[in-house]
Amino acid sequence: MKDKLLYLIFIVIKKIANLLPPKICYDIFKGIGSLANHLVGKKKKRAVNNLTRSLAISEEEAEEIATGVFQDAGLKLSEILCLEAWRKEDFENRITVEGFHHFEKAYQQEDGVILFTGHLGNWEILGMYFAALGYPLNALAKNQKNNIFNRELLKIRTSRGANVFDIGTKGVARAYKSLLKGELLLILGDQDAREAGVFVDFFGQPASTPKGPVVLAKKAGSAILPVYLVREGLNQYRMVIEEPIYVSQDANEQELKDKLQQVTTSLEGMIREYPKQWGWFYKRWRTKQNS
Repeated sequence: MKDKLLYLIFIVIKKIANLLPPKICYDIFKGIGSLANHLVGKKKKRAVNNLTRSLAISEEEAEEIATGVFQDAGLKLSEILCLEAWRKEDFENRITVEGFHHFEKAYQQEDGVILFTGHLGNWEILGMYFAALGYPLNALAKNQKNNIFNRELLKIRTSRGANVFDIGTKGVARAYKSLLKGELLLILGDQDAREAGVFVDFFGQPASTPKGPVVLAKKAGSAILPVYLVREGLNQYRMVIEEPIYVSQDANEQELKDKLQQVTTSLEGMIREYPKQWGWFYKRWRTKQNS
């Protein structure tokens, strides 16, 4: 019953978001984010603590950025709710792309491309951009606990023809096969990976990091392409595509760790540039490294 109620609320909000003029929708959802900033005290405190420790800033500065983080979360929601209505020309006109030649170089090698990103800016728009342009896009993502809501989210994510694989044994196997076919695979690599992860430096602190991107790159011979999409204003976005990173197919554990550090450092650099568009309230450093 609870799942169905949440689903109905989601559908109603989605319809309203798509009926409203973009500027009004933007302001309303930014306001919802501001409201959440005052209601979720535990997450706000975690965000402030993470910010002061990671960026070496004052608590006042951290409070200001954290407020922006929650406003950004509201804006992300409004963008996701309206994504199905985007036309191909919307993706082309609203997104300024830097470094597309890096993508072309990697894709033309026909060994598959791992699009590495994080929970920065709007990764949903990022993935749908490539799908809207006709590239074979696949993504690894964790299923939502609410099955009905998960189905609706998948509908949005696959509306341009992309495939979404659940993070699990079968999902990873399907993702690997997609790379062998020379396709694209979008992976978000900035969540705490617990005991299964590899510890690399992230904002000066050891962080358990998913090793999937480098392991898949090694097995499939695919390039890892750090790519990020950040918001610059109302319906205006900047996509940054960096140089491809390659993992040798005989790479040892140290090389895999070095490559994982390289992509993690890349992500950190973009977060420093756009600190209000990353989820500082995540439990990113939850898993502690054994001394």
